[in-house]
Amino acid sequence: MPRLPALLLLAASLWGQQALVQDRTHDSEVLNETRNYRIFLPPGYGESDKRYPVIYWFHGHSERYNKPPANRPNRNYDQGEDYGGNTIAAFVARNDVIVVKWDGYNPRTPDEQYPRPYNISPVETGRQFPFYFRELVDYVDASYRTIPDREHRATAGLSMGGFMSYWVSGMFPHLVGSASNFMGSTEFVIGPRSSDVEYRHEEMHGNYEGLYTRLVTGSLDFIRFYHRRLNAIWRFTRDHHETEDFEFDHGTPGMAKTLEFHMKAFANPLPRPAQWSHANVYPAFKVWDWEVMTDRRRPGYTWLENVSRLGFRSSVRERLPDGKTLDGIRIDMVTAPHYPAGETQVVTRIRLRDGEVSRESIAADPEGRLSLVLDGEAYEVGIGAGPVLALAGHTLDGAAWVKPRQPARVKARFWNKGGARSPATPIDWTTGNPSVAIKKAKWQVPPLDPGAQAEVPLEFSVFDETHEIVKLTASGAGQTFPLVLRVFPDAPVAAEARISDGRAFPVYQRATEVERLELGDGNADGQVNAGEQFAVLFPDGDGFRAAELFGEHPCLDLSFRVSDRWGRYDNVGATSKYTLPSVKPECAAGTELELMARVLWPDKPEHRLTYHTVRITVAAKP
Repeated sequence: MPRLPALLLLAASLWGQQALVQDRTHDSEVLNETRNYRIFLPPGYGESDKRYPVIYWFHGHSERYNKPPANRPNRNYDQGEDYGGNTIAAFVARNDVIVVKWDGYNPRTPDEQYPRPYNISPVETGRQFPFYFRELVDYVDASYRTIPDREHRATAGLSMGGFMSYWVSGMFPHLVGSASNFMGSTEFVIGPRSSDVEYRHEEMHGNYEGLYTRLVTGSLDFIRFYHRRLNAIWRFTRDHHETEDFEFDHGTPGMAKTLEFHMKAFANPLPRPAQWSHANVYPAFKVWDWEVMTDRRRPGYTWLENVSRLGFRSSVRERLPDGKTLDGIRIDMVTAPHYPAGETQVVTRIRLRDGEVSRESIAADPEGRLSLVLDGEAYEVGIGAGPVLALAGHTLDGAAWVKPRQPARVKARFWNKGGARSPATPIDWTTGNPSVAIKKAKWQVPPLDPGAQAEVPLEFSVFDETHEIVKLTASGAGQTFPLVLRVFPDAPVAAEARISDGRAFPVYQRATEVERLELGDGNADGQVNAGEQFAVLFPDGDGFRAAELFGEHPCLDLSFRVSDRWGRYDNVGATSKYTLPSVKPECAAGTELELMARVLWPDKPEHRLTYHTVRITVAAKP
């Protein structure tokens, strides 16, 4: 049983019932030290053999498992009269649920009283709290009367703990059925020390198949700009995401409403997804009974997309969603036990860079798993002797991006990554996004030989100007094919934009500080030549702001993105982005390039985004 350094019996209900609140310790093998936690047990816990669902709570900056935020009076959300008594203990006192509040304490030296938890932004120690979460779950399930399955397990947290709630649940969706977040930053630097990466929740929406998610925001919160940015993506890409705004600055308003969200998820859990996607910052991981091991020693993401028993897409990238793939990486993958033991499966690999097709036969092990070896490039992998279709890319016809209130014409590229010729396959396009109209939903993928591809047209319109992304899904042959596209306004052409191709300019860094920087790599003549890297700059007083750039053109490589950290300016773990695109050496002089430039202007806490169309003509080399 857990050791007991302290035991608190706390009155926690307006109706006189009591929640049992215990401060405990246990020995962690993952962190190689004794760790603390607080556990909230319902009043009837000691009176029967009943089992309970569990919510794991992650505290915020300057807190501990047993201490409220430092220098924040009237913000004790554990128990008592703060928040009008709307606390964790009050909820547990009248609901059949256990809440475990872990300790994010991360001292850099022994016994240091360090207020920054979880070893994120910056990554300073060897403690990896996501792996500790898995250990803590096993310990709690072995020590208390829990319902030990993902359908009855949840995460929740405040501020930095809200970030952790989303990160941990997205890393272990097979362990967690719902995740909530009170006003957490949307971005931090995380991962293994010396190989840490920038992790942005808005780019990780694919990790949450099979989960309910909830984001609590505050109209007076200093992070509210970033929360709106996250919701602008998740409410169009996540089928089971909800959000609620309170007139509040930074805290846990409406605690009972969020904990009730988890109770509803326990009562009506989402099924295990038949198809899922997952991106992971660690070199090795397990998810949905698949095991992935790489020899990666560089920062990056191992990314699996549209995974099912029929196959998947894989790549290892510097960043998501369109960072450079990392070469020289070996991936050893073991599938879930989908296949008859000992039976040979045809495995087809299509390298998306050049369409190269390879095929081999692999026998399933006694548990029905296949062992596969890949590298870090982007592949479509099909499993089975029959036809297997994949939606492996797209091009926009007549436009560089999707614009509201204008028809978007897309050519969706389907591959047959199976072992046999596919018949003509009817597909049906749908979307759950509001204010999106598909002109013609039913199309047909023509018959395809193994390794062959074909383009299928799609036309739709987005009628809501607030859309920043749109998700459509094609269904056919018992498969589903998601397609996610960015949406940008029909912005005016920027007359004031400057090109930096190696020339020094005064450029804003850390939001408000000007530094003289040589952005790009070229002959510094202010024009774009083939083979050059450049930045697009917009004037702002005594300096320039570099733009994040979007678009589609075969001459351009837009994969290199730079992050300007604004933490010293607005006390958030987020960043401003700008792009340094490269023009391919073979691009002909006179080629017209059209880009969408997005510029972030500081005005805390209500930063401002502007959009500009940038048209560039590739100049002849001098």
